[in-house]
Amino acid sequence: MLFVKKCAREQRVYYYCLLALPLLVLLALLYQFPACYPSRFLPACLFHTITGLSCPGCGCTRAVEALFRGHVLQSLRFNPVIVYCFLIYAAVLISHTAERLIHFIAKKRPSLREGRLFHALLQIRGMKIQNLHLMIFVYLFLGFGAIRILLEIWQRWF
Repeated sequence: MLFVKKCAREQRVYYYCLLALPLLVLLALLYQFPACYPSRFLPACLFHTITGLSCPGCGCTRAVEALFRGHVLQSLRFNPVIVYCFLIYAAVLISHTAERLIHFIAKKRPSLREGRLFHALLQIRGMKIQNLHLMIFVYLFLGFGAIRILLEIWQRWF
């Protein structure tokens, strides 16, 4: 873990994403068998139990299940925040891995550096998580939650 603490923030994010990858693959494999759904052991939503309304996070577990089973549109319907987080996760992994592979190839095969295409590929940099990504997450999370609550209130009282 000392190696992870000494490197830059973007590299730490990439390393943590790499560390989470086997766990995500294992969960995706578990969700392929209906008898093994890990979400069966999670407690019910406390906000929904008390108020009868859905909180902004309601549907996240079902959205993860749907995403792991490959149902992206169903996951978006349950809670779009999960698909957004998956897209950011995939973008970080793919961009940093591409950067490392291209620079590794450039070190091993210096003769490839003269090509135009390879020179363009050398410009690829790993994605940096910025405040904008966090703000989109917060607005998506709260906006979807507010719209969901307003629709539930509208359906009950009107």
